[in-house]
Amino acid sequence: MLDPMRKYAQSWGIKIVFGLIIIVFVFWGVGNFNGDKATILATVDDQPVLIKDYEKAYQENMRLVKNKNPNVTDKELQDGGFRWQVFQNMVTTRLLEEQANKLGMAITADELRAEIAKIPAFQNESKQFDPKRYENLLKANGVAPGEFEADFRQQLLLEKLVAFVGLPAVVAESEARSIFDFMREQAVINYIPFTAADFAKGVTISDEQIKTYYDARKDEFATPAQVKIDFVEFTPKAMAKPAEITEADIETYYKANQKKYERPEQVHVRHILMMLPPDAPKDVVDAAEARMKAMAEKVRQGTDFATLIPKEPTNADGIIGEDWAWLPKGSLPKEFGPFEDKAFSLKKDELSEPVRTSLGLHLIQGGEHQAAGQRALAEVKDEIRADLAEQRAADKLTKALDVIQEKLSSGEALEAAVAAEKLALNTSEFFAKDNPPANLGLSEQALEAVFALKKGQTADTPLSTQDGFILVRANEVKEPGVEPLDAVKDVIKNRLTEEEGLKRAKAKADEAAKAMETEDGRKTVLAENKAKITTSAPFTRQGFIPGLGMAPVLVQTAFEAREPGWFKPAFGVSGAYVLAGLDKRIPADPALWDKEKERWLATLTQSKQTELFRSYLETLQQAAQVVIVNDAILGPQPKSAGNPAGAVTVK
Repeated sequence: MLDPMRKYAQSWGIKIVFGLIIIVFVFWGVGNFNGDKATILATVDDQPVLIKDYEKAYQENMRLVKNKNPNVTDKELQDGGFRWQVFQNMVTTRLLEEQANKLGMAITADELRAEIAKIPAFQNESKQFDPKRYENLLKANGVAPGEFEADFRQQLLLEKLVAFVGLPAVVAESEARSIFDFMREQAVINYIPFTAADFAKGVTISDEQIKTYYDARKDEFATPAQVKIDFVEFTPKAMAKPAEITEADIETYYKANQKKYERPEQVHVRHILMMLPPDAPKDVVDAAEARMKAMAEKVRQGTDFATLIPKEPTNADGIIGEDWAWLPKGSLPKEFGPFEDKAFSLKKDELSEPVRTSLGLHLIQGGEHQAAGQRALAEVKDEIRADLAEQRAADKLTKALDVIQEKLSSGEALEAAVAAEKLALNTSEFFAKDNPPANLGLSEQALEAVFALKKGQTADTPLSTQDGFILVRANEVKEPGVEPLDAVKDVIKNRLTEEEGLKRAKAKADEAAKAMETEDGRKTVLAENKAKITTSAPFTRQGFIPGLGMAPVLVQTAFEAREPGWFKPAFGVSGAYVLAGLDKRIPADPALWDKEKERWLATLTQSKQTELFRSYLETLQQAAQVVIVNDAILGPQPKSAGNPAGAVTVK
């Protein structure tokens, strides 16, 4: 649960990542081009976009996407039109560059230096730009300083253009106040729930119903081709032999790397987070604080803190938590300083008052404190042993792979070759191409080779993985098909039971809604359901009702109601239907406007600037002439993908 806060503390920092994402779309070769058309992907207003520049942009974007989403496959990106997205961004960036140049905009060397110096990733402990750190960090990411500076200069130029286009955007205070009043107004409803779970209790599903459902929806139970493989990993981790590392080896390494094993001050904490938007209305925050304090009181009365943490993180109340985790001092971004400060101030087993951060409200319980210091050799011995074993294995990896290949080439069986070299031959479970074993780190090309194998066939060459190589033999192969009915019978039964329960809940809710159209009927329904009538917490127009989840139609109805009272229809919500009525509307707090006025004016101005820029960009795109010379490189254009400019020709 500390991860939502730690995710903001990226090593490169948000600005530099944004810069790289934008800059890789830039067209690198500007000027006249008279070469072979085989080297051109497209032209934008008669200026070429070279294939080599496009491929460079594509690979860099692919790397960035996979760094953030390691499990995404090349096929998923291709099906989603990723190649076209990269191309569209290249075209858009080209058009913006041309406009910036026409307007005489430029980034001076002084501006460039000043902006780079502001990037936290390049600063030392004193918040000063560190040239050595700058060079090392770029080198670690495979980027030359000159290349980075050209990219970053281009980013700054585009930012300057965006700011220039947005200059006419002005928001009057009266306009901002009107929007504030509208958005900050809240509603409270009373509701009677008719849940699918309650009405599913007496539902009986027959085998005939299950078979009918299965026959009508077999495509839902289709199974892709799958393979089970025998494999030998040639990675430092797989080939490591920790038993060969002596105590003397470990002690020598420990003494030579003392700094690596320094430990910051840390505290053991557990906490509950009630998610709230940063601009949540005061009444909503007050209600959340009251609920947090009630939880704290339960713990003080003997309730186990862990039992208050929801098991399902996607609950309607937006409450999540974590049962004990070590928090090193200084590991969280500054915006979560209140959380860290409070965590370190708590004594063992002490509970905090609700702590506000940009994520919401936290209830924290303190645990054991550990002072900063050197981790003892005994504490890190196993870690060092594993590191040294992997280092030695890495040195022998290529030789071991060559030996095994020679044995296989001479006709020796895989089992015998592996046994002779004292390596492990493992067997996977069945897996599909789009869901390979995560621990193997198979590349897209490796997966293609694996799924081309027949049963018992060994791949001709080692396949590359994220950490090394792998030798593969197809143990068993399953062709695409459909799950047998027996395998999915329980799944179908649960679906039908839930559907019937929801159907019955709707029927009962509709019946009650009809009865409430008369005065006597309303009295009867309310009397029969007196114990079920619930009053919601205040909510805004954003569509979410505490306790019911997303219910945009019900929210809209509540804010359209002119006076308190029950609404006529039943409303569908997650897993239920409800009868509902307006209890009250709560106007926006004038005192909150005084506090938030400047932020609302800034946000609305930025919104107008964005709209101005969008219109400006659309005008540029409509006027541009884009000719795609080698459309095969981009692949099929997804239906959802728009044209990168107004006039697109494919030759």
